[in-house]
Amino acid sequence: MSGPAPERPRATVDHDLCAGIGQCLLEAPGAFRFDAEGMSTFDPHGPWTETAVRRAADACPMAAISVTTDG
Repeated sequence: MSGPAPERPRATVDHDLCAGIGQCLLEAPGAFRFDAEGMSTFDPHGPWTETAVRRAADACPMAAISVTTDG
């Protein structure tokens, strides 16, 4: 018997800090994209891994990305 699937992490991009450099798109292209204003946004349904999202958060030169895991 298996339990519920583990929660995928969530990333939040602080647009007060984001400069639209795009390092997150290089590190985790399935997790982040630019919005109409050139700011990074997180796609929770994209094809990404937790490792890639955490790597993108660590690589952000503005420290604008926070990663949380529910549960």
